[in-house]
Amino acid sequence: MSGLVVYHNPSCSKSRKAVGYLEEQQQQQENKIYELEICKYKADPPSKQVLQHLAEYLGLMEKDDATRPWDVLVRPEAKKKASSWEEVWTLLEQDPALLERPFVIDWDNKKAALGRAVPGHPDLRTVETLVEEHIANKK
Repeated sequence: MSGLVVYHNPSCSKSRKAVGYLEEQQQQQENKIYELEICKYKADPPSKQVLQHLAEYLGLMEKDDATRPWDVLVRPEAKKKASSWEEVWTLLEQDPALLERPFVIDWDNKKAALGRAVPGHPDLRTVETLVEEHIANKK
């Protein structure tokens, strides 16, 4: 896998904003400096392997399980439904709508960003930083 992939829910405003930003940045680059794949994760859920890479690239796999690092990946309503990585993988495979969104994976640089929102305001700073680093590494 290479390039950037965004796992996207079209009915989510922060997800739409992230996709818009990624497409805009891609168009602004003269040589289409990155390939962008948009995955509608409800229709095409990420595999366990992709979820594991996401957790690894976010640095979550290095954290102590006592801190429940998997909670970063799941929606608030799902936090009490899983108490281990294995339970999270199973939960998200069964119901991908419980995945926090949007998230972007930079396969080339083995990094990821989660486009979380402050209530009422999409926060794309982590996605923007990921894209800036990706572009800088390609130049």
